[in-house]
Formats: sequence, structure tokens, C-alpha cells
Amino acid sequence: MKHGGFDPLAAPPAPPPQALPARGLSAWALALAQWPMATRIAVLALVPMLLLVATGGLWLRGQMHQSLLGGFEQVLREKVQRVGARLQQGPNGELREATGSADEFSAIYAGWYWRAQSGGEALRSRSLWDMDRLPTDPQPLHGSAVLHLATGPLQEPLLSLTLPIPLGQPPAQPSAQPVQVALTVYGPAAQLQTSMRQIDRTLVLAGLVLMLLAGGLAWLQVRVGLAPLRRLEALLAALRAPQGDGPDVAAHLTSHLAAPTGRDLQPLQNELAGLLAHNAHVVARARAHAVDLNHALKKPLALLSAQASAHPQVPSSEVRQQVDAMAQLVDRYQARTLSDALHAHPGAAGQAVDVRECLSQVVRMMERLHAAQELDWALEDRTSGRLLWRGEQADLQEVLGNLLDNAGKWAASRVRLTLSRQEGADHPGLRLDIEDDGPGMTAAQLQAAGQRGVRFDESVQGSGLGLAIASQIAQAYGGQLQLDKSEALRGLRVRLEMRGLVRGDHRPAG
Repeated sequence: MKHGGFDPLAAPPAPPPQALPARGLSAWALALAQWPMATRIAVLALVPMLLLVATGGLWLRGQMHQSLLGGFEQVLREKVQRVGARLQQGPNGELREATGSADEFSAIYAGWYWRAQSGGEALRSRSLWDMDRLPTDPQPLHGSAVLHLATGPLQEPLLSLTLPIPLGQPPAQPSAQPVQVALTVYGPAAQLQTSMRQIDRTLVLAGLVLMLLAGGLAWLQVRVGLAPLRRLEALLAALRAPQGDGPDVAAHLTSHLAAPTGRDLQPLQNELAGLLAHNAHVVARARAHAVDLNHALKKPLALLSAQASAHPQVPSSEVRQQVDAMAQLVDRYQARTLSDALHAHPGAAGQAVDVRECLSQVVRMMERLHAAQELDWALEDRTSGRLLWRGEQADLQEVLGNLLDNAGKWAASRVRLTLSRQEGADHPGLRLDIEDDGPGMTAAQLQAAGQRGVRFDESVQGSGLGLAIASQIAQAYGGQLQLDKSEALRGLRVRLEMRGLVRGDHRPAG
């Protein structure tokens, strides 16, 4: 089956090359949409948190490492200045160290070392003893531009800093140019590396705690945030139990779904309650159609059975008459079934119905049907402009036909039909008052009126279904049917109210 020219069996067209990234992204989004809602919420909360913690931790680690290395570099610079102040150039141009008190560079393999290089001549601290130079990484240490990692005489880690310094001239050559010496100072890096590792462990531990806390908050958010959905799911699951039949089903569904589930889900809950109640009403009305058709077909079948019992051969005209009557009944209830389908899907409703035209047709049909009674059929129109009603024309004709036919059966001489608007802010409606000058009804009869199959006078032809059918149709359109005494004609007054009156100019159906 095709919809809008699309064949599901045909191979999809190949996407252009530039559409591949978007297609991949769409596939990822589709795969994510297949996950449970709780999983999606947790993932969308934890993944950004993980990225934030990782990025922030790396930045903080770099800043703290850089601060430690900067402090150690400042210490080495101070030692370079102090050692450089003791270096001198001898009378023959050689490097030598001025005599002084012992310091950290005096003890052998003490961890602090220096080495001065001038041309091909080198001078080293006493702490280096017999080692000329220490293995040094040519690449600067990460986090610093001037510090290099080196290995000491005892294989201990060191950090080195090399700076050029000028040497003072000997007294015999005061006018000579100053000599530049590359002075390298080494310091112990074990304590610094221990501090940096401690910082790394602390940051990792803090990140794990933050992620555990974020995971707990995400779990709490899912539990609390989705609790209204679980309550709504429980309410809907409870509705799957058998609820019985009849008009009380809709009221039961509405009351059952009235339990609060939260402000955010209340509109959805109200819509579900309305939808379920409407579906229950449609099902109840469909079952009522079957009962109505059963009652309606009994009469022609009973007549045919009586004719067959009384006469060996039933006249063909009588058979055709009853068969035609049954065919009309079947067509009538088939149309009502289609109308119920349209009620279940309001968007499928047809064009607006011209109320006055439909009313005039039904009144003319009643005049011919009750011509033998010579009744006075009066139509009073209290509206102005075009009067259009959004609904099924068959429903409007049926409800008017049932009510007017019932009035014609009981009226003594007059039937009056009053047409007016029922104004409303959101849903303007249609109001019809049907009055007759018949015997009317007692209070008990008014209370029992509208029940299916109830008849108050067996001498009057009918099945007792007219008011029940009219009431069902009115309720299907959000209206109602009211019965009371007519003040003007002293008989029965039936007030029909139905929503769906169209504001504005629309083309009528038919």
C-alpha cells in the first residue's frame, strides 16, 4: 500500500555524500531514543558532568603543577645568583671559586650540584666529587620552559636550571670585556615529584567523589522526576480490569484518573481521561446500536411470521414491504455506525451542516408522515445569519426525526419547534425546543423517560427507543436532552442542546 507516493518495498534512494554526517548523527539520536527514559536522563546528566569534572581537573592539575615548578625554579635562580657571585676569573683566565663557608654544595653527593662552563673549561661543585656532568633530558619539563629533568650520582631525580652569568675581571685587567659563563644548578626533585603525585591522587579522588555524588543526584532525579509517570502508569494498568458496561463506565474512568500525578502531567492525564471516557462511550453506543437494531427488526419479522402462520402463502407485496423496511433499518444503523466512527476521530468529520435546511426537510417529512392528524407544525427561528453546525447530517436528521415523530404521535393539534443559539465562550451550541399540546407526562414518567425500550402507551406505535437514541446522539456531541412541561402548549417540551455550532461562514454539507 502506498501513502503519498511512497512505496515501502522500494529501495531508498542513496543519500548524497554531504548527508552522511547528518545521517550518522540521526542514527545515533535514534539509537539513544530507544533507551529507557530513566537511562537517557541519567546519561544526559552524567556525561556533561563527567566532561566538566575531567576538563576542570586537568586544568586545575596543570595550574598546581605549574605553581610548584615555578616555586622550585625561583629557588634555583636564587642559587644561581649566589653561586655566580662566588665564581671568578683567575690571573691566567681560568675559572675559580672564591673561598667561603660550607653550604649545600659542599657535601659529597648532597643532592645540590652546580657546574660552570666557559668555552672548553668547566668548573663543578665539590658535591659532584669526581663526576664531570650529569645526564640531563634535552627537552624542558612539562609545565616549565627552563627546567630540565636530570639524574644524580645516586640515580636520584634532579631538576636543573641553566643561566648565563657574567664573571668579574681580575684586578690586573680591569678594562677587559666580561666573560659569560653558562652556570647549571641541580636540585633534588624527589619531594617535588611526591607533591605532584599527591596532587594528582587528590584530584582523582575528588573527581570520583564528585561523579559518585552526581550519580546519586541523577538517580534521585530519575526516581523523583519520573514518579508521576509511574503513578500514571499504575492508574492506566488498573483500568485494564473489567469495568462493566453502560454509561457509568465513562464516569468511573474519569473519577479513577482524577488522582493527582503532578502539575506537569496533569494536562496529559486529563486528555487520557477524556479519551478513555470517550472511547467507553463510543463502545457503549455501538452496543446500543445492536440492541436498537434487534428491537427494530423484531416488528417486521413478527409481521412476516404472523402472515406465514395465518396463510399458506404470504403475498409478495407484503414480503417486499417488510423486506424494504428491514433494509431501511439496516441502512439507518449502518449510517449511525459510520457516525460513531467519525465521533471517535473528530478530524474526519465532514463539512458544516446548514441547520435551517436540515430542519426544514425533517419538518416537511413529518408533515407528510402525520398528514392524517392534520397537525399545525410551527417553526420559530430566533437566530440570524447562517446557522452552521459541525457534525454528521445523519445524526442531526435522526435526532430531529425521533423527537418530532414522538411529538406528532402525542400532539392533539399543534407542534411548535423553536430554534435558538446556546452561547458559550469556547463552544457555542445549538438549542432546539420541541413542544406539543398533547397529554404530557407525569413526574414519574419524566423520570423514566429516555430509558431504552420504555413505552407509556402500548396503543401508540413505536419501540420506546426514540428518546434514548436522541439522548445518546446529544451526549455524543457534548450536549443533553431535557424533558419538562410546556408552559405555552400545556403538553411536553423537549429541549435539545448540542455543541458544534460554527462561528463564521462555512459551506454547508450536501
